[in-house]
Amino acid sequence: MLKKYTSPHRLQLVGKAWEIRQALRQEKKLRGGRTTLAEALSGQRSQNTR
Repeated sequence: MLKKYTSPHRLQLVGKAWEIRQALRQEKKLRGGRTTLAEALSGQRSQNTR
């Protein structure tokens, strides 16, 4: 079971390796194929701080 913990300065994914890879791929698909992990995380921080 994948667990996702976020704070303004940190993202932590806890689970099996395949679950984490799948979650990262899904984020990449949602934000566009050429989005880097850093860009995806910076966008996620702004969504969680509302």
